[in-house]
Amino acid sequence: MNIRVFFITLLLLPLSVAAQKFTEYDRKVFNEGQILTRADVEFAPEEIRWDPINPIKLYSIHDEGDETIVTFSHSIYSDSQWVTYSKGIYIEDDKNGDIYKVRGYDGKYTMDRLLIVKGCKGKNVLVPLRFPKMKRKVKSITIHSPGHKDDIKPSNRRKEICTVIASKVKVKEYRNRYQPREVYE
Repeated sequence: MNIRVFFITLLLLPLSVAAQKFTEYDRKVFNEGQILTRADVEFAPEEIRWDPINPIKLYSIHDEGDETIVTFSHSIYSDSQWVTYSKGIYIEDDKNGDIYKVRGYDGKYTMDRLLIVKGCKGKNVLVPLRFPKMKRKVKSITIHSPGHKDDIKPSNRRKEICTVIASKVKVKEYRNRYQPREVYE
């Protein structure tokens, strides 16, 4: 009987070591995360439906200087939830294939650290991303998120990769729909 327990323990040991590495990685990225409280975020209007199944929705597009700001509504389903967007996100002009790669979050937060949203359970927070300024003639876009080798990947993230966030978006329907207040500065 004891030899049986020994062999089972021997077989399970590599699994426990692998699980411990994930925990250490998670602890590191959470400890280095950027905390956002209710005072730090802007909430989407009530008419935007909270959706824990498909939590990311395109909310608005507007130009600011030499950049286009694309704002997403992100459903928050717990009192302390991490949020991260890929460094690989890009906008593609559906007509001519022009590509606009993400530059980062709008404001002081960086894409190389997790955003940890606290105290916003059951709400939709707005997450603005900066891109190079799109040409005014752009009529329809697709927003891709293929992932990036430097993305932060906590072990409890969804395993499926959503490569398209929004497809065949009519830009004029989202342009200047919303101007975020300065909560990220």
